[in-house]
Amino acid sequence: MPKRLTAILQRTKHICTELSSSRRFKRILNWLRKRRTLSLRVVFPIVIAENILNHEKPHELLPPDVSPMAITAVVLILTGAFLRVWARGHFERGRLFTTGPYAIVRHPLYLGSMLIVAGVLFQLSDWTNWLVVWPVFAIFYGAAVLYEERSLANRFGEQWNDYCATVPAIVPSLTNYLSAVSFRKWNWRLFKNSGELVTSLMALSIPILIEVMEEVVFEKMLHV
Repeated sequence: MPKRLTAILQRTKHICTELSSSRRFKRILNWLRKRRTLSLRVVFPIVIAENILNHEKPHELLPPDVSPMAITAVVLILTGAFLRVWARGHFERGRLFTTGPYAIVRHPLYLGSMLIVAGVLFQLSDWTNWLVVWPVFAIFYGAAVLYEERSLANRFGEQWNDYCATVPAIVPSLTNYLSAVSFRKWNWRLFKNSGELVTSLMALSIPILIEVMEEVVFEKMLHV
């Protein structure tokens, strides 16, 4: 490799390292992290309004015209909500979470949110919604993952490094499943104090709300 190209690559790596360690970068990540749910509350009404204006009817959830896409959506939302509930029962502040779903994936709460978002997008029939929602989700929730990984690395040091060596960040490791269920049991008190119950009920109500929108807005008002 030419020396000039080698020097450029080394300089680029040095700049990236400085950026990733800077306080400004950390503040940006934290700003995005704190607004991750707000970003979805803004973007989803926009795409739903756009679907209504363009008469893009959601997939049918109820018989006789049940859509496989709507069933897929419900399965994804249920799975995501379950994963979040399971994770909250192991979410005890002041320690490194390694039990339950945290033995399968390092960020089960964000994975659960990703599955819920994907489920909503599957139920909405307009595939251009993915092009709008998914980048927003990736930016805000990706920033949250990066921020928390950095914070946990600084706080737990070698313990965190050992944990990362065996447990993936987002894509679950099914080989760790047996150890996940054999560790500490799910704790109702931790789940109750987390406030996740309301979040879970809201997530589970999404398919019903979309079906109501399909019935009222598209069939009765727009006659689509």
